[in-house]
Amino acid sequence: MQCSKCPRNAIVFQSYSGLHLCDQHVAEDVKAKAKKMIRAHQWLRYGDHISVALSDNKSAALLYFLKQLTAERRDIRISAITINQESTGFNINSHAKRIAELLDTECFTGSSEDESVTVFDTISQKAKDPTMSVYCHPHRCLPLDKVAQQHGVTKIALGITLDDAACAVLESVIRGDVERLGFKHCVETIPRISPFISVTAAEVSLYAAHCGFKNEPAISPDLGDGLHKDTVALLDRFTNNHPATKYALMNLGKNLAGFPGGISGLIRACEWLQKKPAVVL
Repeated sequence: MQCSKCPRNAIVFQSYSGLHLCDQHVAEDVKAKAKKMIRAHQWLRYGDHISVALSDNKSAALLYFLKQLTAERRDIRISAITINQESTGFNINSHAKRIAELLDTECFTGSSEDESVTVFDTISQKAKDPTMSVYCHPHRCLPLDKVAQQHGVTKIALGITLDDAACAVLESVIRGDVERLGFKHCVETIPRISPFISVTAAEVSLYAAHCGFKNEPAISPDLGDGLHKDTVALLDRFTNNHPATKYALMNLGKNLAGFPGGISGLIRACEWLQKKPAVVL
């Protein structure tokens, strides 16, 4: 099938737009959507130091995108950050560092074991919210913020995709727990941004491949609970017949999250990072 925008062969069909796109136009489409999201939410400001939370090929592609986008700007600094999950037995830090080196980017590292329960208890008391621990994973949130604060990071960028956002909204509805989308229970202190949140995971993966990053391995079967897996499968099957479903769910979640969380508050960094496989080179 020919690309809808040029004579090249198409590699993907966008059922929601009716377009067939080649690899170059997939990349252009991803970048256009990400730039639109950044403009709409004013995620790039003078003096920003944005650090990308590296966890998989999608976040690696996000780092590549932000480096390209800000290449001519001396007022914005781009870096990478990674938190090793000790419980997985896999050292993601070394893989993230290799990605950062390939992109000539400084990489800050930390460990999920760096923070004590005492620190989390102190923050919980300050927030005067006894339910905080129900909504947040402090062993993932706090180290990320701690490392970022040590290096003057003003925003943390996550490789969250449309699929992640839509699934988070649907899963919250199924659990009868839509309040969690309000983002008020998380202990994160540094603003999160998610430029790829309006792009499907499949298209971000194609963009990552276009940037030179290999496909990531399958997520371990024991990663994530049964409801999450069933929600992903349900959403994918439903989207096959109703292509705009994920966009509708993202918009619903955005409205539920409200201000100031908004679209970047659909998913906690702690919950997103724990479901990601390792970076692949």
